[in-house]
Amino acid sequence: MKAACIQMNISLCSKQKNLERALSLAEDAVSKEAELLAFPEVFSTGFCYDHIAEVAEPASGPTLEALCDFSNEHRCVLAGSMIEQREDSEISSEKNIPTQFNLGFCIESGKLVGIHRKTQLYGLEKEYFALGGDIHPIRLKKYGLSMGLMVCNELRYPEVSRKLALEGADFLVSASDMPDFYIYPWRIMSLSRAIENQLLHIACNRAGNDRFSTYPGRSFIADGWGRILAEAGKEECVLIGEIDLEEVKEIRQTGSIIEDRRPEIY
Repeated sequence: MKAACIQMNISLCSKQKNLERALSLAEDAVSKEAELLAFPEVFSTGFCYDHIAEVAEPASGPTLEALCDFSNEHRCVLAGSMIEQREDSEISSEKNIPTQFNLGFCIESGKLVGIHRKTQLYGLEKEYFALGGDIHPIRLKKYGLSMGLMVCNELRYPEVSRKLALEGADFLVSASDMPDFYIYPWRIMSLSRAIENQLLHIACNRAGNDRFSTYPGRSFIADGWGRILAEAGKEECVLIGEIDLEEVKEIRQTGSIIEDRRPEIY
C-alpha cells in the first residue's frame, strides 16, 4: 500500500480555498497510487479563533461531504482534523464549555468510518475547544487493519498511543499543526510513539506560515523500528511512502513490548 502525507500550507480562515488546495494535492497523491492520505491538523481553516463559530461545522457538513465524495471516487482512505461544531444534543448545560471540538476524522471509500475528538488541548485551544473523552482505534474494512488516529498535542502523551496500541491499532496516523520552534521535539515524540508501540507511524505536519508562526513541515512515515521510509522538507508537497502491510504485522510480533508491561507497578 502507498500512503501520502498532504503537507500543505493553510490559509487562516479561508475554508473554501484550503479545501480546494487539499483536494488538488490529494488528486496528485492518488495519481501516484496512494491509497491512504493524511492531512494536517485543522487543514481546512487553521486555528481560526477570530471567526471560529463561522468556520465550524458538523461532521455532516460540506467539508467532510466533499472529502467523502473524493474518497468514494478514488476508493481511498482519508484522515485528518477539522473544527467541528458540536450538535445541540452534545452541548453541556455547564457554563463556559466551548461549542467546538477539534475533530479527527477517518473516511474510507466514501464513508465516515470513525472520528476522534482531540483529548489533549494546548494553549488557546483550551478556550475554544471542548475536550474529547474517548480514545479508540478506527477499523478499516479494505485492509483488515485498525488505525490509531492522533491529533497534534496528543503526541506529547504516551498514554494516548499506548491505549490505541492496547486496543488493537495496527498503525498510527497523526495530524499536526506544529510550528518551527517545536519541530525537533515533535520529531522525537513522533518516532518514539512508533518505536515504543512497534507501530508504523504516518506523521503529517503542515507547511507555510500564518500570523501565529512558521511551520516547517518535515512530515514523515516511519516503521515500527523507527526507520524513516519517507520524509518531506519544509515546502508544501505530497509525500508518498510505500508500506509493506505484512511487515507492519511482523514488526509487531517481534519481541514482546506490549506483553511484558507491568502496569500493576507503574
